[in-house]
Amino acid sequence: MDSILCLTDFHHNSAQPFRYGLHLTRHLHNELYVAHVEDSADFPTVEDSVNLDENIATEQLDALQKLRQFIQTNTPEEDQKLPVRGVIVGDNLWDGIEVLTGKYDADLIIMGMRNRMGLAGRIFGGLASKMINLAEVPVLMTPPGTQFTPIKSVVYATDFDVANLASIEKMVAWCQALDANLYLVHVNDDPADNAWAKQQMEKIMRALEEDNEDQRVRFTILEGDDIMDHLEHYMQEVKADLIALTAYRKGFWDRILRSGLAHEVIQEVNIPVLIFKS
Repeated sequence: MDSILCLTDFHHNSAQPFRYGLHLTRHLHNELYVAHVEDSADFPTVEDSVNLDENIATEQLDALQKLRQFIQTNTPEEDQKLPVRGVIVGDNLWDGIEVLTGKYDADLIIMGMRNRMGLAGRIFGGLASKMINLAEVPVLMTPPGTQFTPIKSVVYATDFDVANLASIEKMVAWCQALDANLYLVHVNDDPADNAWAKQQMEKIMRALEEDNEDQRVRFTILEGDDIMDHLEHYMQEVKADLIALTAYRKGFWDRILRSGLAHEVIQEVNIPVLIFKS
């Protein structure tokens, strides 16, 4: 990974995604760009510097000073030397994010969520839906109430779609750098698919074994009608610090969206959600 783009609006929920950005930067050795989009303004990207140019517009200077203060306040002493850069742009939110993602060639976008919603709502509705449609890179979202915890246990929920394979390989590499365990889990709600599900999981196992990438990976197939209930209990069992998945318009996660229980159960999840786009 070369660069991470961490978005902030200076709201108190922005501190936790920034901490996760620092955590990933420390282990993945990337550049971290902490960015603020000044909505309804109109000015090009401006990077923070040691000596702010006082000739720039007051609006830009104020935003840069807020950003500098945000970074300084929320950076622990042990992370002071990490390659962190502050940047602002004046644009509408979506165009600004697109400009920043392209300019800094971001491999990952990190953002916080202001409102408590179910996981399905965070993934497919409102702000998150627009982000997934806009971004060509993975998006890491932290729900309200999230408290930063070093990532040591990751659950990746898979339905064995071909799009999962590249995401799993990337997740394996990240977990190796983070010294974290990766738990691949599939919840099978149709007994007729049991044999097929086991075949698919074995294929992934063999592929990882061939590349010597299986040391920290665990494979589990859970069976039952209530997909979200099984998944939530499994996350508790392995003490997951992060849940990852690939978002689709159709398929496995559609069934979750149609489940009223999904919103109720996942309301209690306070760990980051990493979304790969299919």
